[in-house]
Amino acid sequence: MTLDELARRLSATTMFSALGRERLLALLEDSPHRQARAGDCLASSLDGVGSHIVLLAGEAEAQRNWIGADGVPCSSARPVGVPAGGPGFALLGAAGHRHRVQAITDVDYVSIDSHRLEDLLGWGHLGAFLLPEPHLKVFHRLPLENVAKAIDCLVERRVAAGETIVTQGEPGDSYYVILAGEADVLESDAHTGLPTLVNRLSDGDSFGEEALLADCQRTATVMMTTSGRLLLLGKSDFDALLRPPLVEVIDASEAKNLLARGEACLLDCRCAAEHDGSRIPGARLVPLESLRHDGVFALEQDLLYIVYCGTGRRSRAAVFLLAERGIRARSLTGGISSWPYEVEGAAV
Repeated sequence: MTLDELARRLSATTMFSALGRERLLALLEDSPHRQARAGDCLASSLDGVGSHIVLLAGEAEAQRNWIGADGVPCSSARPVGVPAGGPGFALLGAAGHRHRVQAITDVDYVSIDSHRLEDLLGWGHLGAFLLPEPHLKVFHRLPLENVAKAIDCLVERRVAAGETIVTQGEPGDSYYVILAGEADVLESDAHTGLPTLVNRLSDGDSFGEEALLADCQRTATVMMTTSGRLLLLGKSDFDALLRPPLVEVIDASEAKNLLARGEACLLDCRCAAEHDGSRIPGARLVPLESLRHDGVFALEQDLLYIVYCGTGRRSRAAVFLLAERGIRARSLTGGISSWPYEVEGAAV
């Protein structure tokens, strides 16, 4: 059975119907497809099986042990096989304490991570009804309880062509997601004061996080070029709901250990002149402004990045931008100014 066919058949079940076909197919593509011999253990845990088993061929047994109300050990075993003339699979859901799934015959099965499935099912009820899929990326990184609260706090605003949404130099008070419409990002030239176009935004793009994360003034002006609709999340709600789970931090000693073991890469999000003056050895330069444009496309999706700046403010914004794009990253606490190890170039 192909994954496409399996997705079609699973989507007809109560458990998986809320996911939608595309989300279910993506889940199956990331789920291991395995074979096992009779007697092999398919899943087991003292604290509860963490996988849903989709049995495609063969027969397995679901076993469970527990302590009864009188303190006497109890157990049960239930055989499960792929029924003839049925949907072509049998489903063994992730179960509780002291549960085990064992093959009775040779089996063919797919193992689906129960935690990811729970998140996706939660999203089916919490977020998808409000936001089209392109706008969900950053919210997918949140705990479900934060998603529910964020949805309650989001405010929709209709905007007109030519309307200025944020102005360079002003304090930041909100985070924005474009539901529909297009906008230009303009920065004032340091010498002439004239605005320069540095980016264009459209459906699904977000802005406004840098001033909130770095506790600084707006670094650019955003002006609508078409009419449209925005979602706004105020600073206090942003700080409470989005900032903690999305902006992970790491101290220097832990960062050094991860780098030494080859488990992370180091990014410098300062400007080129700062990097040329002093840098942590091995750091790759990806300025913060380039992460908003094409710089992020040069990064590997499956790596962990440790990001630093001068003091840790800009790196928090950089980590948030990476999280929006599905890239794992942590902000180095205190930046290069607090790095107690070797630094190349001039003293800092």
